[in-house]
Amino acid sequence: MKFVFSVLLLLSTGLNVLEAQEPCASHQILERLAQENPMGAIAIKQGQEEAYSHARQNGPNKSAPLYRIPVVVHIVYTAPEENIPDSLIYQQIEVLNQDFRRLNPDSALTRNEFKPVAGDAGIEFFLATLDPDGNPSTGITRTQGNPGGIFGVYEPFSDNVKIAADGGKDAWPTDKYLNIWVCNILGGFGILGYAYPPVGDVANWPAGTAPADTNLQGVVVHFPVFGPQNPQAAANGLDMVNRGRTLTHEVGHYLGLRHIWGDGDCTEDDGLNDTPPASDNANQVCDFSKNSCQDQGGTDFPDQIENFMDYAADSCMNMFTQEQVAAMQYVLDNFRNPLVESGNNLTQNSIQAPNTGMQLYPNPAKDMVHIRWSGQAALGGHLELLDARGALVKNFEILASSSSSINIQNLPAGWYLLRLNNKQGTFFQKLLVH
Repeated sequence: MKFVFSVLLLLSTGLNVLEAQEPCASHQILERLAQENPMGAIAIKQGQEEAYSHARQNGPNKSAPLYRIPVVVHIVYTAPEENIPDSLIYQQIEVLNQDFRRLNPDSALTRNEFKPVAGDAGIEFFLATLDPDGNPSTGITRTQGNPGGIFGVYEPFSDNVKIAADGGKDAWPTDKYLNIWVCNILGGFGILGYAYPPVGDVANWPAGTAPADTNLQGVVVHFPVFGPQNPQAAANGLDMVNRGRTLTHEVGHYLGLRHIWGDGDCTEDDGLNDTPPASDNANQVCDFSKNSCQDQGGTDFPDQIENFMDYAADSCMNMFTQEQVAAMQYVLDNFRNPLVESGNNLTQNSIQAPNTGMQLYPNPAKDMVHIRWSGQAALGGHLELLDARGALVKNFEILASSSSSINIQNLPAGWYLLRLNNKQGTFFQKLLVH
């Protein structure tokens, strides 16, 4: 199986300047890094294969606790339009949570042949409410800088946006936060994002051979495609990628996933059994008739263009597979576990009250809050939404159920308390509204 080191990129094929180029820079960057550090490239491959072998053999752990990951979004801008508003950031985090929990409304559009393998990753993301020094934070930083071109024509590669001395913004500790940088990548040259896969914590990593400073770990996204319906998407001719799925795709890479076509032809593969072989990417169109490879044995499935790890248009991307879920869970358990532990600590300290039968997602939230009930709270009852002063804002009658959703549109930003009363007692959780 061909291994491609992933400074993995989602590219726009609608720009003429890219038509003669290979649609992903991963090959060129792998070649350069492999020349500089061949042992490191081998170790990355071994770590990725470890996760994929586990996924193929075991599938997702459906009893695993919810993985909660703290996020810091670094806005690095030169021109005013690159300094995107908080509202787009909140909406983007909501999209990320919906996609990774399979709560995205368009999950219903997954084709019937792929619905049996579609999976809920059990991963949620929240803007960090504490900075590395323990001070209150919105989880958003803004830096007027000038990191220059992130890429030449694929070479030389530059991580300047992640380095304050080079016109960017230094990362918060990458073992405790998912760092996301939003900037202008090469003036809109067609590259929409990139992410490093987990490398520094791979158990068999040879000492001193890591190809990337751990402070550079994270995701970079081109500013017009960060957030759903970003007005800059239309202004930059990027209407096909205007639903916030670039970040979903890149976070998939950050958690160890490869492109589903294996970055090759029908003889290559992405290492997972429930993503059918494909000879190339979907080229950012929604061609549901596309079947670029004949499957060996059994059903000949079409290309799985609705997978978040393809290059389809945002409007037809709507799923991860169960083996992709298993691979990401394995990465979080083994290679990025401090990130999850940090998320648990931040959640307990700054967002959630102790779990009393109510689990909220997303949290912080803006428009809708989904509630998963457990234990005696699942019997239903009278639910109250109280503001920080204890005043009643809304109330609801909740039927016995495993889940509910409530509309919080138009609520002022701030802390709230959700309190459920029934014959068995009182159950509560804290909610942060943006």
